[in-house]
Amino acid sequence: MDIRQLRYFLTLADELHFGRASEKLFIVQPALTKQIQGLENELNVTLFKRNKRKVELTGAGRYFREEVKQIVEKLDRVKAQTRLVQEGDKGELRIGYVGSCIHTFLPDMLIHLHERNPHIQTYLNEMTTSSQRVAIESGELDIAFLRNPLPHTDLGQHLVYSEPFSLILPHNHSINEINFKGIEQLKYEKFILPPKNDGELYYQLQLSICEQAGFSPRIAHETVHGHTVLNLVDHGLGITFLPSSFQKVTTAKVKFIPLEHIAQKAEITAVWNLHNPNPSLGKFLNVVRKMNDRP
Repeated sequence: MDIRQLRYFLTLADELHFGRASEKLFIVQPALTKQIQGLENELNVTLFKRNKRKVELTGAGRYFREEVKQIVEKLDRVKAQTRLVQEGDKGELRIGYVGSCIHTFLPDMLIHLHERNPHIQTYLNEMTTSSQRVAIESGELDIAFLRNPLPHTDLGQHLVYSEPFSLILPHNHSINEINFKGIEQLKYEKFILPPKNDGELYYQLQLSICEQAGFSPRIAHETVHGHTVLNLVDHGLGITFLPSSFQKVTTAKVKFIPLEHIAQKAEITAVWNLHNPNPSLGKFLNVVRKMNDRP
């Protein structure tokens, strides 16, 4: 049997009249009769009771109709969805991001993506910068949002977010926004900074804030996780620099002193493999670029 025979059968099962079914299928009645007979012979069952007055489904015919209807409907959905996948309108997108993305720009990007492409399923994974870089190169992620990444010839990059750093101090520290004059006031403090192996450029960026103030920081702890850093500062284990947006989401008892006057900025860059064939990635990149171009 083939799909055409199954469609002929379903039409006749709905009409229960060979003449009307033939007209609906745009074939002659003898051709329809031949197709139904061929189907019954292959199944070795009688699907229709026929007489001069009416056509009825047999018990086997009713069962066959319900099963075939589901098969044909599923096939129609698969055909339609396959076209959507080819066009990138339906598919999957695996997204990696560092923590601050979820309380800054990423939710708005996902809203815009789903408004334009509601059939694209997104899978989100909060990851460190270094693990995202590996996942992009291995194909485990379609797109990653990294902090100040180094350029790579096989990777596309697009800056999506930039914000000033803030100096983070314990809540009972003697320095505050009023008496803060410059980073050089903190040269004897212990610092909590990200490890170099998670992102050399981001690490060097934070070091340069101190170096431009005339000293090299004493690093007491290293961690890549912003909320961990804030809790360490809260407990008096050091001070740090973090993107200013963390002030909106922390409950730690710390002070944020904005460093808007310095050149160093915390940047998030979208990174993807230029050879990634996933058509849904192109749809998302359109959203990323359009949102980033807005005033």
